[in-house]
Amino acid sequence: MATTPEAFFDIQDKNKRDLLWSIFGPSLLSSSVTPPLTEILPELCESRLKGTTLSPDFQSPRLGFRFEQLWQSALNSCEIPFIANQQITDEGRTLGELDLLIPRGQSTLHIELALKFYLGVEDDWVGPNRRDLLSRKIQHTFDHQLPLAQNPVALSEIKQLAPAPVQSFAIMRGCLFAPAHDVSAAPLPVEISPDHWSGYWCPIEQAHYLPEGHWYVLSKQDWLSPVFSSFAITRDELLKYLTCAYQYLSIPLAIARMEKLQNGWGETERWMMVAPDWHS
Repeated sequence: MATTPEAFFDIQDKNKRDLLWSIFGPSLLSSSVTPPLTEILPELCESRLKGTTLSPDFQSPRLGFRFEQLWQSALNSCEIPFIANQQITDEGRTLGELDLLIPRGQSTLHIELALKFYLGVEDDWVGPNRRDLLSRKIQHTFDHQLPLAQNPVALSEIKQLAPAPVQSFAIMRGCLFAPAHDVSAAPLPVEISPDHWSGYWCPIEQAHYLPEGHWYVLSKQDWLSPVFSSFAITRDELLKYLTCAYQYLSIPLAIARMEKLQNGWGETERWMMVAPDWHS
C-alpha cells in the first residue's frame, strides 16, 4: 500500500487500519483477473478512506465477512455505487452469490472478495482449521465464482440491476506462512503474487525457531492487518505463555514480532504456532 509502515501505525483506529489494508494491502493473487485497483477502481482514494468513520462495534467473528464489510464501507466512503451479495438462483436452486456488482457506465464490474490464511505443508497450503486448501480455493475462484457472472441465469438477473457486459475480477488478501522448522512446503501455485504477505509457522514443540525480539499474541480479530500495540513481551515471556496455553489449546495461535516505534509497537513479522499434532 502507498502508506509507509510508520504512517500506517500512526493511524490509531484499528478498524481504519484494517480498512486500508483490506483495500490497498498486498494481493495474494497475480493474474489477468487480479489487475491493480488503479486500473479497475481508480476512485478508491487512500487519503479519503483515512477519514472514513466506522462504527465502534464494527466487528464480526467471521473475518471473511468483516473483510466484505470493510470493502463495502470503502465503496460507500468513495461514493462508488454497488450491489453486494447478489444471490443467483435457478428454479429455486442456489447457483452461488456474487460478492460485488459495480456499475461502470455501459458495463459492470463483478468482484469476488476473499481473505485467506494458509500454512505450507508437504502437499498443499492448508488453512488453520485444516478444512481449507489453497489449491481448492484457487480452483473454486477461477472455475466457479468468476464464471458465475457469465451464466445465462446470472446475466439475466444482473441485467435487471446493472448494465452488461460484465467483467469479473478476484481480490484476495491474507497471509501465507512458510514452515520455519523441518517440514517442506508445497510449491506455491502460479497464481500467487510474488509480493504476497508472508510469514512463518511451526509447532509449539519447535518454538526454539522463534527469533529473539519482542512479541505480541494476536486475537482472531487482529489477524486482518499488521498489528499495533501499546506493549510487547520478551521472547522468554512468550515461550512461557505458549507452553502454558498449549496445555489446554489445540487451535493455531497467531503471534507477531514487534518493533518499538515512537507511539508504541508495530508488527514486523507474522508467525503462526500450532499444536504438536496439527499437521499429522
